[in-house]
Amino acid sequence: MPKPRVLIGLLATLLVTTLTACGGTASGGGSSTLKVAVTTPTWNAGFATFLLAQSQGYFADEGLDVQFSLPPSGTQAAQQVIAGGADIALVTPEPVIIGASKGTDLAYFASYYGDWIYSLATLDGSHISKVADLKGKRIGVTNVSSSGATFARVALQMAGLREDDATLVPIGVGAQQVSAIKDGQVDALALWDTQYQIVKNAGIHLTDLPVQEMAGVFGGGFAARKSRLDADSDAFVKFGRAFAKGVVYTQANPEAAIRAMWKVEPDTRPAAGIPEADALAQQVKVLQVRLKGLGVPAGKKDWGTIDPGGVRRAVDFARKAGLIDKPVDVDKIVDTSLLKDINDFSRDEVLKQASARK
Repeated sequence: MPKPRVLIGLLATLLVTTLTACGGTASGGGSSTLKVAVTTPTWNAGFATFLLAQSQGYFADEGLDVQFSLPPSGTQAAQQVIAGGADIALVTPEPVIIGASKGTDLAYFASYYGDWIYSLATLDGSHISKVADLKGKRIGVTNVSSSGATFARVALQMAGLREDDATLVPIGVGAQQVSAIKDGQVDALALWDTQYQIVKNAGIHLTDLPVQEMAGVFGGGFAARKSRLDADSDAFVKFGRAFAKGVVYTQANPEAAIRAMWKVEPDTRPAAGIPEADALAQQVKVLQVRLKGLGVPAGKKDWGTIDPGGVRRAVDFARKAGLIDKPVDVDKIVDTSLLKDINDFSRDEVLKQASARK
């Protein structure tokens, strides 16, 4: 199966940046700054845990100044880390697996998405019941370079179609996205878990379009250069611990996480004319989807664990899809040696803090 054309240039860029990469901001001289590339077009409720951890001072308590950037695709997030522009990338498996096949040293040190987050869905009246029915149809994506778009191309190929047998239509996010769907600009969607909930919140009815090959595939998480994980492990432990505290807090008090997001990123507040209580309820629904997808039930002690079998399935998927032409060893792209120290904190203390905000 041929590789999707959209990835060819990106792979070349990954190789070039690997050869010129420099160290991140947390190494050398004991700097306390960590730059984190979060793959999302905009802040939304699905990422409220990040801003809750920041608002609660969990990063500051660890002596970290965490600076976020929002690259619109996982490939761009991975490139930032490889080139030294960021220390950590929140990414799905494709760029890490592809990078490993080309000689980069990105490795996951903690999971974030327990399972694969991208999927296909159809709209009412589309008469689409299987992926092969997408031939000649329009598939809505946030942008044509997004991981959702890549997934759509691969899903078409795995169904025996060419990647250009369907048209990918960029529909953005938020109100622009909802308007495009309601106006009938697309027949199907290739989005991710929380984006689908945002669409459902707008009263749009969707039907899942299963891609069986994705069952049990690792969804992705926090990745850094393996050399950095080895040389500056303390900084990554501190980041992971602060974020894990944010997860525990958010699970106990999701409403407080949404309000923290509104405070830190005012653009995420409800638009004029929308009652705050209604907006809070809708955004909590989005956040709950993400919390469920973390694969860490409330009360579970170990955050960030990675199932090697799920990673192996992700590698198998990448090879079947033509994203790589040779196997990638799971041990090359996963390093869970920091998780014990990351999870070394008092959950009871965090729960007390969350309870106090109710």
